[in-house]
Amino acid sequence: MSESFDCVILGGGHNGLTSAAYLAKANKSVLVLEALEETGGAAVSVKPFKGLDANLSRYSYLVSLLPQQIIDDLDLKLNLISRTIGSYTPVNIDGKETGLLVERTWGERTKESFKSVTGSMEEFDTWSDFYSRIEKAAQVIAPTMLNPLINQEDLKQLVIEATDQETYDWLFTIPITETIEKLFKNDVVRGVVLTDALIGTFTDGRDKELLGNRCFLYHLIGNGNGEWKVPQGG
Repeated sequence: MSESFDCVILGGGHNGLTSAAYLAKANKSVLVLEALEETGGAAVSVKPFKGLDANLSRYSYLVSLLPQQIIDDLDLKLNLISRTIGSYTPVNIDGKETGLLVERTWGERTKESFKSVTGSMEEFDTWSDFYSRIEKAAQVIAPTMLNPLINQEDLKQLVIEATDQETYDWLFTIPITETIEKLFKNDVVRGVVLTDALIGTFTDGRDKELLGNRCFLYHLIGNGNGEWKVPQGG
């Protein structure tokens, strides 16, 4: 006996499931087709370590680009936990093992770490100004991800009104490495900033197609503040 559906979705990954849920909420009949034995795609958690009762995702171990609005709309039972430490980068300075510690919310430990690794507060001040301006841009870019795609000129106007022309250029016109090398003097700090532009890609920071800039933007616009949280329980 055949059935008919209002919508058929090929692929039961997180995007397919999200679309199916919204369609179902709109009183549409939906069929999701998935070739694998389970749905969820890259967002599936498993217990990879024998004898250890811990759910981990091999792909999406942190969450940022899932808008809070979707969590609320679909009443997802998902508890996301903020991290105390944003990053820690080991470094050897004159034979001494140390590292650059960056708290999620920059405090005295972050300032002290910058001073210890770089020799002054100059790099921290630059870091603070740079990321504060990026966050202002993120706050106007993030909401557009739940709306029909806007054109480049409208996006440019949004970003410039929230920040300035220079910040827009950092994100959308100048290869990210050129910006980093111009602003920061310390190679360790440069490397930490560049990580968000290169991780998970096969590009480089001088790419004229600005793929590194795109990756950098993805890492910093989630929910308007770029925070990456831990999903409790996987």
